[in-house]
Amino acid sequence: MKSIILFIGVLLLWPLAALAHAHLQQAVPADGSTVASPPAQFTLKFSEPAHLTALSVQKQGEAHPQRIAPLPTTASAQFSVPAPPLAPGVYELRYRVISADSHVVSGSLHFTVAKP
Repeated sequence: MKSIILFIGVLLLWPLAALAHAHLQQAVPADGSTVASPPAQFTLKFSEPAHLTALSVQKQGEAHPQRIAPLPTTASAQFSVPAPPLAPGVYELRYRVISADSHVVSGSLHFTVAKP
């Protein structure tokens, strides 16, 4: 009986634990978007304040991602970071943040810079 009560308790609390981590709510450029010109900056909006610890962009077909630095040093729910010059092509923007609850959250999004 105790194990059933414990199991039900875990099931009820699981969604609350999942909400404790920062998750990406919005990005510019948006995931899956095609932009007419290279973005001047990348904007990432999270569900809660977090520390941005890594950001890189990689063009499809290139061997290595390009690290983006410097990164903001204070926690925030939204980051705007200058983008490097980007040629037309398909890109993956990768990010890593540390949530207020100290969990590392990473992810990526894809966008295309159209040919002029």
